[in-house]
Amino acid sequence: MIDDAPLWLVGLLLLAAMLLAREGGLQLHRRLRRLADASEPGSSDESYVMSGVFGLLALLMAFAFSLALDRYEERRALVVAEANAIGTLASRLHLLGADEGALHRELSRYAAARASAGRSEDPEQSARLFAKAEGVHDAFGAHLFGALARGPADARTTLLVQAYDSIGDIATERRAARAARLPGGVLALLMLYCVIGAGMLGYTLAGGGGRHRLASGIFFALLAFAFVTILDLDRPRGGAIKVPQIELERVARSLAR
Repeated sequence: MIDDAPLWLVGLLLLAAMLLAREGGLQLHRRLRRLADASEPGSSDESYVMSGVFGLLALLMAFAFSLALDRYEERRALVVAEANAIGTLASRLHLLGADEGALHRELSRYAAARASAGRSEDPEQSARLFAKAEGVHDAFGAHLFGALARGPADARTTLLVQAYDSIGDIATERRAARAARLPGGVLALLMLYCVIGAGMLGYTLAGGGGRHRLASGIFFALLAFAFVTILDLDRPRGGAIKVPQIELERVARSLAR
């Protein structure tokens, strides 16, 4: 559910849940006022507890952010690697002589199809574009192996086959990288921890008459924004943070000339 929901909706729901939890903590403290000294804003024990709660929350946020950023960097690096692999194969096509022109055009179509699929934000459209790119890749491979079969088996065969296989391997790695996401249970637990921490903060603030509502609200907004940023980094498409396809687009333009 978290993976498919719009980012703005997740952020608003998390912020609303934390605000409600804070108010719930305030109300709970008031009902239990007879068990606490209402004249103090919070005991030292409460301060120690809150420091531990939000210290652990900061650690969990940092850990999730680091994982999401690593996945984003992996997807970005694979785009560059794919562009390099396509460029390498294009340079080796000169070894084929007469068959170079047709294969060059097919490789140009493949690079353009991969870049277009990577830019797409709609999951269904992206899947169709990637499937189309796979079809172009298979047709290119059939043409390439046919050209190699007509000539002698020499060093050119090894160089071209290795370059072709490298493109297929990177395409598989990109597909796996797009599918790899932070577990939904971990994200749900992080959200739950934010809400529980907000409730405990509200309980603590009630000792001072419920002051600092504005400050705590801003703090919750920052937490919600940080959580949404983690989700955005973790999503291959559909958010504000996208993996640039610049290198693939540059290779596609150079091959189309």
